[in-house]
Amino acid sequence: MERQKDLLQKVAVLGISLMLTSSQAINGVIPQMKEALNISQSQTELLGTLPSITVILFILLSSYVADKLGMKKTIIIGLLLAGIGGVIPVLISNFTMVLISRITLGAGLGLYNSLAVSYISALYTGNTRATLLGMRSSMEAIGQTVLIFLAGLLVNISWTASFIVYAIAFPMALLFAWKVPEVHLEEKEEVTVKEKMNPAVYSLVLFAILLVMNSIAISVRFASIATEISGAGFNSSNYLALMPIFGIIAGFVFGLVNRLFGTATMYLGIGIFVVSNLLIAMSDGNMVLLLLGLFLSSIPGAWCFPFIFNNLDRITTKNTVNFATSLIFIGCNIGNFIAPIAMSVTQTITGSDALTAPFYVFSILFIFVLIVTIFVTRKQTKKEVTANV
Repeated sequence: MERQKDLLQKVAVLGISLMLTSSQAINGVIPQMKEALNISQSQTELLGTLPSITVILFILLSSYVADKLGMKKTIIIGLLLAGIGGVIPVLISNFTMVLISRITLGAGLGLYNSLAVSYISALYTGNTRATLLGMRSSMEAIGQTVLIFLAGLLVNISWTASFIVYAIAFPMALLFAWKVPEVHLEEKEEVTVKEKMNPAVYSLVLFAILLVMNSIAISVRFASIATEISGAGFNSSNYLALMPIFGIIAGFVFGLVNRLFGTATMYLGIGIFVVSNLLIAMSDGNMVLLLLGLFLSSIPGAWCFPFIFNNLDRITTKNTVNFATSLIFIGCNIGNFIAPIAMSVTQTITGSDALTAPFYVFSILFIFVLIVTIFVTRKQTKKEVTANV
């Protein structure tokens, strides 16, 4: 009985991450929504991107709200907001209400975004924590894939029916409220000097920006490169649909990889990203290299981010770890935003019109990141060894 209770608790803790990337779930119904609401292209695009903006704003607020209400209540409120905001268009389908719906959805997701990681770190330790953090990363990809698929089926009823997928937030909130205990944050000690964030956290934020930016650039440009190789009739959607599956598998095996390689897990993840970029850069006319590069690019995020979150309490204090987690998630969202700009800049740097040219720049960039990471972690390890002697 105790084992079953522990299993349900893990399911509840992991389940809340199914919603975290769900703002894109209804992207497939945007053409029908545009026609039904009689709105412009810019208004349509606003509905698609607006949740990402409110996610960032409410990620910043989440630590403050969690301090006041507690982490458990904050997560439940976030889920309920996301669910209510998500399903509004099912009931009222005019542009203003859909706009409010998307704002509310983003607010709810942002409110508990970083806490989904913090809760695992607070409840579990050791290999269990590492394994669950890897699985949590996979939950995001599974949620996105399943919700997009379900929304695609529901659009056959009506475009508003697609928004029913967001109702998954309600059973998730109920299960979390029922099976997961409150985690009490330690009282902050009274100090005369305000506690400062370890500068290393900002390096991790920059890393998050670069990794997500590069990942989005790969997925966005893949179709164009593949079409150049195989012709205008080539359907890239099937391969892009396979991409998250590799990330899901990588997330589930993270615990094992982390046990086998330890600190080298981070090196391995970045190294795979370097190889992925090089394969795409050299894929001019070669579909096999392009596909290898695409599929490999889904692995680093599934290993690097769980590794970072699993070790975050080593570089920052318990009073700042939640905010540090929030900053890293903000970095991920920034990376998503600036990916198109980054592609344009790197294209200019190479001075080439080739669609694959920017990935040489990304390869060099991540070789540099790998070297810096190895140097910094080894220096940190020596410092910890010296302190324990």
